Amino acid sequence: MWSNVISIDKGFGREIEFILAKLQKIRHLSFAVEESRDRVFFYIASVCEMQEEVEGQVRELLQTVFLVFMKLRFFLGALHNMDLNHANCALICSLVHFDSEYEKGIVSRVLSETCDYAVDGLMHFRLRPLSENWEELAALATRLIASGGGGDIYDIASFITGTDGAKNRIALTDDSLFNLTVRRPVEVIDLFGQPEFNLISAIIRERPCEILLKGAHLSAQMDRALRHIARVTPDALI
Repeated sequence: MWSNVISIDKGFGREIEFILAKLQKIRHLSFAVEESRDRVFFYIASVCEMQEEVEGQVRELLQTVFLVFMKLRFFLGALHNMDLNHANCALICSLVHFDSEYEKGIVSRVLSETCDYAVDGLMHFRLRPLSENWEELAALATRLIASGGGGDIYDIASFITGTDGAKNRIALTDDSLFNLTVRRPVEVIDLFGQPEFNLISAIIRERPCEILLKGAHLSAQMDRALRHIARVTPDALI
């Protein structure tokens, strides 16, 4: 029997909801939840024969917690007095998903060397080099915004994201997002409590070169945001 424990401070409400929802969907995994005054504990277990598969999925969800949820928290705090509109959301999501493949390697190594998963503890100590990099990235974004003289936030977001690796064609409908290049659905995570902002994050994470709209009803602000992220092909041209 393989077993482990995930623990996290109760202040991380969205992260806790995400972990719980993901654990419920992992096949061959059993888990129990306990709470202390300040923390939530997820006790997880699986038969040894399924350890590699189950542990891989657990580490994948924890990567998302560190590199999406906690990274987002960092930049929301680091970019002071920034109203959350579509343009600023695109900028913040560009920062969140910047250098994600490199950072996944760091998180994967730390998790492989850890006896249990004290999420916030790992973030504050073992993963401190990540947050130091984020501080530099936040400082860069702040300088670009300050020197832009009120220029287009989308230009700054595009500069941070870059064009290398933007090769995916994705299809957007009213109720789904699909990566046509690698033939898989794209998960839209509830990060902001606002569907269009959640969608911006999911799309930027895919590094698209083209977005195909298939009956998607979007606000004017969302339509403008997508056209700054990638080439947009409307229904009539699909």
